[in-house]
Amino acid sequence: MPEAIATTKRKFYKALESLNTAPATRPGEPAAKRVRRSISTTSIASRTASTTKAPNAEYVVPRKPPNFSPWSHETFLARLRTFSNVSLWYPKPEAISEVEWAKRGWVCVGVSTVACKGGCEKRVVVSLDYERGSGAEVEGKGGGDADDETEGDSESLLETALVARYQSLIVDGHSATCPWRQAGCKNDIHHLQVVRPSIWQPELKKRYQSLRGLDGAIRDIDMTTLPHESATSLPAEKVLMHLPAELLSENDQTSKDAARALEVALHGWRGSHDSGNDLLQCDACFQRIGLWMYQPGYRQSQARSGESADDDSATLDLLELHRDHCPWRNAETQKASGTLSGLNASQILHRVVSAYAREQRRKSDELQKPARQSGAEGPDEEVDVEAPLSPAPSREEVEKQDKERESKLKRLKSLFSIKRRPAARSTVTAKSD
Repeated sequence: MPEAIATTKRKFYKALESLNTAPATRPGEPAAKRVRRSISTTSIASRTASTTKAPNAEYVVPRKPPNFSPWSHETFLARLRTFSNVSLWYPKPEAISEVEWAKRGWVCVGVSTVACKGGCEKRVVVSLDYERGSGAEVEGKGGGDADDETEGDSESLLETALVARYQSLIVDGHSATCPWRQAGCKNDIHHLQVVRPSIWQPELKKRYQSLRGLDGAIRDIDMTTLPHESATSLPAEKVLMHLPAELLSENDQTSKDAARALEVALHGWRGSHDSGNDLLQCDACFQRIGLWMYQPGYRQSQARSGESADDDSATLDLLELHRDHCPWRNAETQKASGTLSGLNASQILHRVVSAYAREQRRKSDELQKPARQSGAEGPDEEVDVEAPLSPAPSREEVEKQDKERESKLKRLKSLFSIKRRPAARSTVTAKSD
C-alpha cells in the first residue's frame, strides 16, 4: 500500500475516533455530562404518554381510608349502614345496639351476624332468642300467678346475662392482634356538624332540593314538628322569607310548599324514590319512611276496608320517626357542648338557621335605611302641613330659663376655680445710712 494512502487512512480513522469519544477535560474542570439521545420508538412513546398525562396530574384519586380508622365519621356511618336492613338486624338493647358494634369495627353480614371485615375476620352471632316455658307445669290451685312471676324473673335474668355476655364480645370477639380490640371509636363519633356554615348550608340545600321533588307527597300530610319559640327558633315560613335565594335556590320565598320542604329538611330528612314510591330518608340513622302511609286517601281506604284508623299513626312526627340513637332525635348521641348542651341536632339546626335568618334581615334593613332616608329628602316627599306645632315660650319662661342656665354656669365655674393663698409679707428693714 502506498505511504500516502496509509497516512490518509490513519487520519480518517483518527478523526472518526475523536468524534465517537468524549472530549478530554482540562485538569480541575468537571467533566460535562453527555446528553443521551435516543430515537427509539419506545422512548418516543413514553415521552408522548407523559405529555398526555401531564394535564390530568392534578386529579388524584382519593385513597380509601383504612379499615382501622376509629377517628373517621365517614367509615363509622358506612359500618352503621349495614345494620339498617330490618330483615338482617332487629333492634337490640342499648348496651349491644348496632351503634356499639359499629364503634368497634363490626359490620352486619347476615341475620343477627356481625363480622370484622377487612380486619381479623372474626364473626359473632348476636341472638337473644332462648327457649321459654320449658319448665314443667305445677298442678294445684293458686300456684299459677307465682309460677308466672318466677318464670318472668328467670327470663329477665337470662336476658340480662346474655346482654352482658354480648357486651363483652364487642371487644373480646376480635382476635388478640386485631387493632379494634385495643381501641374503638369515641363516644361522640355520631356527632353531627350543624353549626359551621360551611357544613350545614350545603347539606341543608341538598336535602331541601331533594324534598322539592316531593311537593305533591308532603303537601297534605299532617306533620308534628318542633315547637318554635320566638327567642330561639322561627317558623319555616319566616325563615324562608329572610334566607338568601342562592342558599335554597328558590325565588318564590312565600311558597307554602317551599316552607313545608324546608321544615322537613331542618329535621334531617331528605327525599328519595324507590320503585316508584316517595320516601323520606335519614343519612344519620338510615331510617326510611314511606309517605303513602300518611296520605289522607290512604287513611280513608283503611277506614273503608274495616281496619282501625289510628289518628296518631296518621300523623308524621318528623322527630320521633328517627331511630332512638339518631343524633337528630337523641341529645345524648349528639353530645353538644357549651350553650347547646342537652339539645339534639334538630333543635341546634333550628336555632342556627333562625339566627342566620335574623342576621340576614338586619343586614337587608341596614341597606334599605339609606335608600329610605335619601327618598325622604327628595322633592316628591309629602310634608304633613297639618301637624300641630309646639307653642312658643312666654317672656317670663325665657327669663326663668336664662337664670337657671346662669346659676348652673356659676356652680360649674366654682368647681374649676383655684383659690390661692396670699403670700406672707416679708419685713424689710431699711438700714440707715
